[in-house]
Amino acid sequence: MVALLEWWSGTECTLYTDPESYPFYGKENAIVILNHNFEIDFLCGWTFCERFGVLGSSKVLAKKELAYVPVIGWMWYFLEIVFCKRKWEEDHKTVVQSLQRLKDYLENFWFLLYCEGTRFTQKKHKISMEVAEKKGLRKLKYHLLPRTKGFCVTVQHLRGTVTAVYDSTLNFRNNQIPTLIGVLNGKKYHADLYVRRIPLDSIPENETECAIWLHKLYQEKDELQEKYSLTGCFPSPTLTVKLVK
Repeated sequence: MVALLEWWSGTECTLYTDPESYPFYGKENAIVILNHNFEIDFLCGWTFCERFGVLGSSKVLAKKELAYVPVIGWMWYFLEIVFCKRKWEEDHKTVVQSLQRLKDYLENFWFLLYCEGTRFTQKKHKISMEVAEKKGLRKLKYHLLPRTKGFCVTVQHLRGTVTAVYDSTLNFRNNQIPTLIGVLNGKKYHADLYVRRIPLDSIPENETECAIWLHKLYQEKDELQEKYSLTGCFPSPTLTVKLVK
């Protein structure tokens, strides 16, 4: 799938990060938070993993339905991808057991999370912001409200095994709206991926405080998206690296 993006469609991916964080990538276990606005954002996430040699050991918290997708679903099953039904009462035990197994994993791994739980659409965004209003939370313009339980449990059970959270924000230049069909047809896109490394020990251990921290992070991500929307680029100073050349 990564080869399809890189070589068939010729899509370019550029990483924006700070020089102090760059040496850690691929050298430590990490939780990677991804925004979920585009149809092919998972491919760009995999490209990020592949660039730093952890694609084979990357894990994803994915919805159960994906386990039944031919080839990809079967491959993910044998790679110990964590599948959930998005019903926390049923998923909690499964997720915890899967996270506990990662503590003995022999290779460096990245655990990829879409904290919004589903891909952004205007309909879902309207419903999500109605929930935000009821809960007294700041409304977001470019994201859905993050689902905090999965993130907090992940941080709780991987503390001591994972050393950092990589907050990743993806955009496409010139207001492109990429599609998987476009990639299959060989259409070229240009992705910009902004990554911040956040030491895990700076994230609160208490579940309530951890949830507040995650909401604040998404407010910051929303501000970053606004700047990109207005300027067409991420703020500097940053180190820029071509993930796909």
